[in-house]
Amino acid sequence: MERKELYAKIQQLGLQEEVKKTYGKNYTMVSNDNLEQIIWNYDATLASKDPEASETPVVTTVETHNAASDTTQTEDAYEAACLVFLGILKDSGKLNDLLAKL
Repeated sequence: MERKELYAKIQQLGLQEEVKKTYGKNYTMVSNDNLEQIIWNYDATLASKDPEASETPVVTTVETHNAASDTTQTEDAYEAACLVFLGILKDSGKLNDLLAKL
C-alpha cells in the first residue's frame, strides 16, 4: 500500500491510538511496514500482504537422526519435526503399536 492509502485505512479503522500505543508515536511518524503490520493485526484481509512474509522463501536443511543411525535430510521444518517424532516413536518401540491401531 502507498503511504496515503495507509493513512486513510488507519483513520477509517480508528487505529490511530493503537499505533501510538504500539510504537509510541503518531501514525504519521511510523514506517509504512509498521502501519501495514497494525492493519494486518487488525484484519489480515485489509492489508495488501503479510508484512512478516519474506519476499524470498528461506530454505533450511534439517538433519534428523535416530538410534539406528539413519540420517534424513529435508528442507521442510514441519516434515523434519514429524520425522523426529516418528524417530522417537520408532526408537521407543511405540511406532508399530500405533500403526497397528490404524
